[in-house]
Amino acid sequence: MHILKNAIPEKWLFGLFILIAFCSLFPWLGATPLFDEDEGYFAEVAREMAVSGNYLTAYLNGKPEYDKPVLTYWAQAASFKLFGFNEFAARFPSALATFIWGIALFIFVRRQTDTNTAFCAALFLISAIQMTITGKAAIADALLNLFITLAMFSVFSYLESGKTTSLCQAALFTGVGVLTKGPVAVMIPVVVSLLYAIITKKMALWVRAAISPAAWAIFLAVALPWYVLEYLDQGNAFLEDFFIKHNIERFQSAMEGHYGNFFYYAPVILIGTLPHVWLLFPCLRNLRRFLKQPLLLYSALWFGFVFIFFSLAATKLPHYIIYGYTPVFIFYAVTYLSLESYRIYIAIGLGVLMIFTILPLCIALIKPLIGDPFAIIVIESAGSYFNLQYFLQCGVCLIILAGLLWMRETERLKIALVTACVYLFFINSVLMPRLGGLMQSPVKEAALLARQNNYDIVIYRHTLPSFIFYRQGYVREGDPKQNDIIITKKTRLETIKVYETLYEKNGVIMARVIER
Repeated sequence: MHILKNAIPEKWLFGLFILIAFCSLFPWLGATPLFDEDEGYFAEVAREMAVSGNYLTAYLNGKPEYDKPVLTYWAQAASFKLFGFNEFAARFPSALATFIWGIALFIFVRRQTDTNTAFCAALFLISAIQMTITGKAAIADALLNLFITLAMFSVFSYLESGKTTSLCQAALFTGVGVLTKGPVAVMIPVVVSLLYAIITKKMALWVRAAISPAAWAIFLAVALPWYVLEYLDQGNAFLEDFFIKHNIERFQSAMEGHYGNFFYYAPVILIGTLPHVWLLFPCLRNLRRFLKQPLLLYSALWFGFVFIFFSLAATKLPHYIIYGYTPVFIFYAVTYLSLESYRIYIAIGLGVLMIFTILPLCIALIKPLIGDPFAIIVIESAGSYFNLQYFLQCGVCLIILAGLLWMRETERLKIALVTACVYLFFINSVLMPRLGGLMQSPVKEAALLARQNNYDIVIYRHTLPSFIFYRQGYVREGDPKQNDIIITKKTRLETIKVYETLYEKNGVIMARVIER
């Protein structure tokens, strides 16, 4: 491994990461409207919880919802009480969880290796494209990832030291994870730790953990009460919908069209871990050597199980794979600090940013490949968002990254730092506000107009929980009658003979039905 001459002093690295993580997460929480369907769903459920005072059962548009356990809704409802009903409040719990997640990764890796590796692992986590976006989204995954990560770190510490304190911490974090998203929070620590114990011949420790009365008491005290109370309140409807439909059936059959083949998550990882993805290839090349280290063996089992399990599951969503991202960034950090040359790493960052720069110019080429008429309308509306200012901002980012090609190889921490900061600026300040404006600002503006004029709205042939959130009141869904005001996609008005347009933007239309 190279000696890090002229590198950033180690004593500064933890504070520097805290600063970068804070600036990349919290200032941008209100920069874009809530995205449908997931962000709108979670925010509206939490809003109804905060308004009604019913903190036991989740409701969406006045109807009970059993998709997820309650912890994320509790966190968002508390945030709404503090900050009001807005995007910042909806996303704050996720941003806080990701912030703590990054700090936990830094501290754990520093304890197991060194400060430089810890800094790179945490920096790569916070600046990877998928984590920059998902890490502060108003959904359950950031909180779940935090608790899975803390549980996995505690399990590893227990298996290496045998300390009961680490085991009890693992039980606590696993219980909170189950309260966040269900059985997956148990499955990952149990299976990975079992595989690690078998390989490293530590089955006695694993069995001791599995039958520990203290661990079971902590886990059940945290995880069980809400499930019992929810069952007593909702009965078999809760059991059938949550456990059968949204856990067992989700694994066995694709739900809501979210399907893919076994290799579905390969491109997700390649795109999701940009701009650091090139590190995957030297990492795989050196995998056999890396697996001789306990931490990296454990990390490989962690990622491998998550990848295989969710690849076998019938229902596939891009964010499922991030449950295994923590070990990926540990591997990336170890690999990065052992590289002989950093030119390809910089070149990949430049190339991807160049693609983002020229993509808006290729709209005419993209349109014939798209079969969805609504998507074509949205793409045709993109020109006003991806304007001259966008290209100038991209140009500045490209110039800064190109300048890294002249830096010395020994400045690897600075190279990673600048690359990460450029991408954080680009995703948070340049790309996402424009995508949010293009895709979701029409929904928000229409909802605010409806609330201002006290329109009684019907959501027609569309799914828009964010509209309900911004409207801040129940909204009817289904077929409209004469004189009803509907919100829908413009391409779905073929059944409406005559209508009066009240609002229209980027393919979203709010209209009064004159004749059907």
